[in-house]
Amino acid sequence: MALTEMQIAPTIRLDEASRRRWDVIVIGAGPGGTMAAREVARSGASVLLVDRASFPRPKVCGCCVNGAAIRVLSDVGLSDLPRQLGAKELRAIRLASGGRFANVPLTEGVTLSRERLDAAMLQAAIEAGVQFLDHTQAIVGTETNHARQVILKSVDDERAALSRSIVVAGGLGCRVFAEAEAEDRRVSPSSRVGAGTVLDVAPPQYCAGTIYMACHKHGYVGLVRLEDDRLDVAAALDADAIKHFGGVAKLAAKILTDVKLLVPESFEGATWHGTGRLTQRRVRVAAERCFFIGDAAGYVEPFTGEGIAWALASGRAVAPIVLQGLDDERESTATREWTRQHRRLLAQRARLCRGVSRLLRYPAIVTIAVRLLALAPLLARPVVRSLNASFQTSSTISKQRR
Repeated sequence: MALTEMQIAPTIRLDEASRRRWDVIVIGAGPGGTMAAREVARSGASVLLVDRASFPRPKVCGCCVNGAAIRVLSDVGLSDLPRQLGAKELRAIRLASGGRFANVPLTEGVTLSRERLDAAMLQAAIEAGVQFLDHTQAIVGTETNHARQVILKSVDDERAALSRSIVVAGGLGCRVFAEAEAEDRRVSPSSRVGAGTVLDVAPPQYCAGTIYMACHKHGYVGLVRLEDDRLDVAAALDADAIKHFGGVAKLAAKILTDVKLLVPESFEGATWHGTGRLTQRRVRVAAERCFFIGDAAGYVEPFTGEGIAWALASGRAVAPIVLQGLDDERESTATREWTRQHRRLLAQRARLCRGVSRLLRYPAIVTIAVRLLALAPLLARPVVRSLNASFQTSSTISKQRR
């Protein structure tokens, strides 16, 4: 049976989960959450992983696993996972703007559907000893008796569990606190919104191994063939333009038409999924036994294709800090350490992503850049190299200093 057809069953019932006192509860079973849960469990701690959905499930995503992400998987013993799942090697990105095209070579990275990646990561976490609960909402409550209360809500039941630490990996804009004022986040007023779909049939014009990126004044649309030859479509679009053109599908089709890329026949009839505002961040990524990772901590825009890499890297990096925080005397130290480590891990990459995102707001400049890259594609090499570079963690910095 193909992995995309397999349902990942929960390993524990809600009433059983509520009776246990957990070392760590992880909220969200995407790449970041499963990575964090697995790494903590491998150290012997008790871990409950909770998600609203069942798996596999669709997700708005560009489905690109870059070189940095592949090395994170390798570092934790999952180097064979992309190959086992049939991931397709990425060889180029084809940029389109104002009727101009440029092919930029890629030396690393694969494309892999979120259904397969997330389900495989979840299975790996379960095999490491993580307990999994699906179709369950988690709400973080008060701190009590050296632990924090987590309300677990299913369709027909609600229970309270206790955990010494909590990792929040619920994705973009997730709300996990019982008190609204605790949701201290900053959302960019000019932020675009995300949208995506997966088409069962990919037109032959969209070749395997190439990311097609349509750049436009109203946003951008990326298309890539997945491991099973379906066509993944992911877009970042201006909210006002979506309303003006009558919906996500119509705007995405207009962008493709304007830049002279083919609009697939099944485009407008497809099932589209959306996100909230893309560009947002939490003011604090750690507080009172809670650690935020991946998109739940902050996000810029998807153009550079780093979302999966950021999630995997932060999931791996947070694990030793969470384990440190299980010692009550070091809990506050762990909170401060994750704030520093998160900044060290992602600040430079986020600046690059913000710079690219700002540039994309100026279509004339983008078209000129595409013309230049058409003549000299290697001009993009420094940016591509930066995106694929290994993440800097405390351990790698210590090794470099020695």
